[in-house]
Order: sequence, then structure tokens, then C-alpha cells
Amino acid sequence: MTLKAAPIPATWRTVEAETSADLDGDGAQETLTVTNGRATIQTGSDIRWQSPEAWRVGQARITDLNRDGLPEATLLVWRPFKPWPVDAWLPNGGRIENFHDSGGQSCHIILIGWKQAVFRELWAGSAMAEPVNQFMAVDLKGNGRQYLATLEGKYDDPPSAPARNLKVWEWNGFGFTVVNELEKSFNLMVPVRRQDGRVLILTD
Repeated sequence: MTLKAAPIPATWRTVEAETSADLDGDGAQETLTVTNGRATIQTGSDIRWQSPEAWRVGQARITDLNRDGLPEATLLVWRPFKPWPVDAWLPNGGRIENFHDSGGQSCHIILIGWKQAVFRELWAGSAMAEPVNQFMAVDLKGNGRQYLATLEGKYDDPPSAPARNLKVWEWNGFGFTVVNELEKSFNLMVPVRRQDGRVLILTD
């Protein structure tokens, strides 16, 4: 895996994010959109799933981050913080008690897909220690297996603040594990494909 700095050479091409796919296996394409913080999956004009009103969806992409060969919707979600149930029994409030902003909102990565004849949560991460500003799914090794790349900051950073680190996560069968990390100031990241087909992450 290689992390590079922008600008993009003229011979390289950006890798566009997927926003449509056959998510339920019926041969028709579903589209994924985010409007006013709410994610929607629909087939044509038929709304099949919408994120709960209590969620604020900052970003949504069609991915296969759980590497099961089936597309799903990956959402970057802010929602009211909830501690782990076991935390109620711990004397100091638990390991994730500070993973939220001053308004009580925590950041999560959530996978939505087709299961048991409905769209539902396939996987939802606990509140993140460092909230995500931007994510993308990218095949960094050219083997068809996607990695989750995130730019992360701090809770209660102002909206204009740059991210403080870039992380690359790999699906481990139960969730995501960090496999690469770079700490510095980031404003954005862009996946690009070189002439030889290799995909890199450019940052600024």
C-alpha cells in the first residue's frame, strides 16, 4: 500500500465511487443517495430503505468492504451516543465513554445490505475513538479485495478543521483492523489509478 501526495499526474485517472448496484440480486440496479443527511436506497422511484431520522449520514458509497462478493451500502453516520451495555457495570464508565462530541453524537461506519429478503444493517461499528471526516473503499493491492480508507479528526473539531490522520482498515471477518496509518494534517484524499492499473491514495 502506498500513500502519495497530490497533485494528480495527467496520465493518472481518479477512481470514481460507486453509487448504484444490484443490491438485492434481482437484476435491477438500486441507487444510493444522501439528501439532507438522510440516506436512501431505491429501485427506480421505489424507495426500498431510508436511514433513521435520528441518524445524520455524512457520506454513503456502494462497496464490498466485508468481502463477501456482494455489494452493500457503506454509510458514515453520526447518531446519539450509546455506551456498551456492559459499561453500566464498570466503575469508570467504560472504554468508549468519551467517544462522542459535546452534543452527545458519536461517529460510526455502518454497512447496509440485502439479507433475509429486506434491507438491513449487516454490520454496525461501535462509536469510533476518532471520528471520520471522509472515507472511501479502494482495492489497493489489485486483487479485488477492498480496503476502508478514512481521514479522521477529533470530536468537537470545528467543521473546517483538517483531519489529523489517515488510516487504512482491512475486514477481519468480524469488523475492521487498522493495517496502515499516517499522522499529519489532511484536507482530502483521492483514489487514483496509474497507467499500470495500480491504485494509490493521493492526499492534500
